[in-house]
Amino acid sequence: MTREFGLIGVIVTVVGYVIGASIFILPGQLAGSVGPAVIISYSLAAVIALFACISAAQLGSLYPRTGAGYVAITNLVSPLGAFITIWLMLAAYVFAIALIANGFGEYFNVLIPVVDAKVAAYGVVLLFGALNLGGAANLVRVQSLIVLLFMIALVAVSVGGLFTVESANLEPFMPAGINPVVLAVVPAFFSYGGFMVVMEMAGEIKNPARTIPLALGISFIVVLITYIALSFALVGTINWQELASQSAPVSRLAEAIYGSAGATFITIAAVGAAATSVNALVLVASRDVVALSESGLFSARFNPEVTGQAHPSAAVLVITALSVASLMLGQTVMEYAVWVSAITLIYQAIAGVALLFITSKAQEAYEQSKFKLSGGWLTFWGAGSVLISLAFLYLVFQDSQGRTLGALVYLAIGVLYYVLRTRSKSAQANTQ
Repeated sequence: MTREFGLIGVIVTVVGYVIGASIFILPGQLAGSVGPAVIISYSLAAVIALFACISAAQLGSLYPRTGAGYVAITNLVSPLGAFITIWLMLAAYVFAIALIANGFGEYFNVLIPVVDAKVAAYGVVLLFGALNLGGAANLVRVQSLIVLLFMIALVAVSVGGLFTVESANLEPFMPAGINPVVLAVVPAFFSYGGFMVVMEMAGEIKNPARTIPLALGISFIVVLITYIALSFALVGTINWQELASQSAPVSRLAEAIYGSAGATFITIAAVGAAATSVNALVLVASRDVVALSESGLFSARFNPEVTGQAHPSAAVLVITALSVASLMLGQTVMEYAVWVSAITLIYQAIAGVALLFITSKAQEAYEQSKFKLSGGWLTFWGAGSVLISLAFLYLVFQDSQGRTLGALVYLAIGVLYYVLRTRSKSAQANTQ
């Protein structure tokens, strides 16, 4: 695969993935359980995301190739740890596609009521699965325009909302106390969960040592300002109890500020935002399949270099099929969000461990990297990433025994597959 993503391409892909349908859906639902203090939940989630950005910048610059996260963890932690990470993230990607596709369907139904929300959800997955079969370059151009559209929309409602905020809507600020605010950090983190996506496309980024850190820094600032401003505008303009019942809360905000025409524009932007996120997720997840194929853990037919194809078509087809299956599970938006956030936290913790071993296991590559944190900062960001991720993971699994059991079963299947696959490879090597 060629390096076809420049700075703008990386920024719009990351921003398009991170600020997808989640910001148009989750703040309203979260406000229904924590009240106006949802602003604090999003602020705390940003702290977790900052550690993700730093890890992705260092590891992506150290190993600038497709599936850099997998490669880095293989070299710095262990091959099994790397496989388990990607095994978990593949589940996260297809759950995230289902969540965002559902959001797309809800807003699309508001825009065109004759189209059922579920039909629209399945349609957007199949559409971008098909479009990704043709490669990334043209999609980046289209995505750039859509990202510009929904960013204009979000700025419009965030700024406009500042003039419609009523202090009465912000009281009581924590109607249920501090505990729900802290618990809401995990689903809120879903909205920030895409920053490490840049590592999976590192092999297609031009001048990665410069582009990856710069793109992540710009993207993080854009996302943080957008989320805090929009959350404040939502809870300040619309009573938090009313927000909980809204399927399209940002459109409701736009209607309160700009009338029906504004609501229509925002709904179109939300549809576009969801579409860009589905596109980015299909792109990134398929690159993880390619990385596993290159390592011999998945079939060689998923590796375009082996099959002679210009694009990873087989991997795209697998991700599209799994995403459709995920939609069929029929989970709530919040449940999808918690699952994706929990898996992302595991990934982030393992990436933090990888940072801690850079100087001892990859000294030469570290010295040659054009972007590198000093030894002390590697320890700070690595250890911090591990600790903060594990702390919030504890909250997730303490809250639900069902999630714990489901995660353990899926993890056990992954470990079993890895053991059987590696034994099969060893047996084939010994017979040759």
